[in-house]
Amino acid sequence: MTSLAVVAATGRTGRLVVEHALAAGHTVTAVARRPGGLGLDHPRLVRRAADVTDPASLRAALTGHDTVISALGSSGRGPTTVYSQGTAAIVAALPPSARLVVISSAGLAVPAGAGPVTRLLGRVLHHVMRHPYADMARMEQALAGTPLNWTAVRPTGLTDRPGAGHPRVSIGATERLGARTSRADLAAFIVAHLDDPRTYRLPVAVSS
Repeated sequence: MTSLAVVAATGRTGRLVVEHALAAGHTVTAVARRPGGLGLDHPRLVRRAADVTDPASLRAALTGHDTVISALGSSGRGPTTVYSQGTAAIVAALPPSARLVVISSAGLAVPAGAGPVTRLLGRVLHHVMRHPYADMARMEQALAGTPLNWTAVRPTGLTDRPGAGHPRVSIGATERLGARTSRADLAAFIVAHLDDPRTYRLPVAVSS
């Protein structure tokens, strides 16, 4: 099994990623500013305190890991650089051949086959979320210029409902999916596809 690190492990999505990774048999390093807030105990769980705005602490936390999942996210709709700058700090701490999965948003693009109502709703959402989406786009553009085996997972609207267990997936993010994604389904998908080369260097849309 893989020894992997989860950045922003104490958030609602990050914690579920940690739980699913442990259940799958992985050894997990939970990276967060206050990793004690994770509230989990497991013999294969290691906690490391680090901040993505402090590259030295992040580099120390990620040393020895070539598989990293980033659950970084902004807390509002205002201007942010947490996605682009946080991911840049992670990239700088990893070897060129590393595997990096980041969480983005399906709202970045409207599928080609979407109808007029979906397109209209997409434009409205893109306006409302323009600052986070702009930073997610910067993050994905920067990843494309790295040698890493990255994947930008783009869930639709996130919920805290129980997972359905059968997430809908569009590799390349070209197809229309469901409107909502359970965080549990998102976490399960990420962990199950860590070693799936079909997802390398591509955005992948996900919904429940």
